[in-house]
Amino acid sequence: MLEMNKGRLLILILFVAIWTLSANYAAFAATLPHVGDTSSGVVFFDVLDLPARIDEPQLFKGKDSYSLNCAVANRSGEPLLGLRLILMTVDSTGKLRTRVTWSEETELAAYSIKTFRFSLHLNEKAQTGDRYFLAIDEVIGTETIWRAIDAEKALRAYSRGQHDIVPKVKTVANKDDREKGPRVIPLKMRKP
Repeated sequence: MLEMNKGRLLILILFVAIWTLSANYAAFAATLPHVGDTSSGVVFFDVLDLPARIDEPQLFKGKDSYSLNCAVANRSGEPLLGLRLILMTVDSTGKLRTRVTWSEETELAAYSIKTFRFSLHLNEKAQTGDRYFLAIDEVIGTETIWRAIDAEKALRAYSRGQHDIVPKVKTVANKDDREKGPRVIPLKMRKP
């Protein structure tokens, strides 16, 4: 009887082990790079005082350029017009390889989220072990401009594992002087 219980216990342990492995395999397989996949994960450095946040950034290599696919969330009650971004490439030893800054038009309603595809040019080819770090340097709203002071230095420190360095955010007024629609110029009335 004791031998039979040990056999059943062994079968039960094997069943639980196989079930656990199969349940976790899908999550494990999702983290592996896929054959032919040209995307790279990007770590986003979130500055909480800025009104914009980037979710799920992915860097894709095209023929002549790269594209950054992501979702941008507006955490403010003011519509946003654009972003200035910083992307750093760090090699496997922690040495900075490239840094790119560029501006993108991102019309985004207040308290909303929208997906975008940003185009950028990296001069150096990606190498095995490269890691990408992204930060927002400036956010342009219809009435306010938010600028992260020393965002580049904070992003570099973040890439080294120093997560306690946070840039200060400075705000200035923005006068949105874009044309809202066609202007009507009244004709002068002639006197008879």
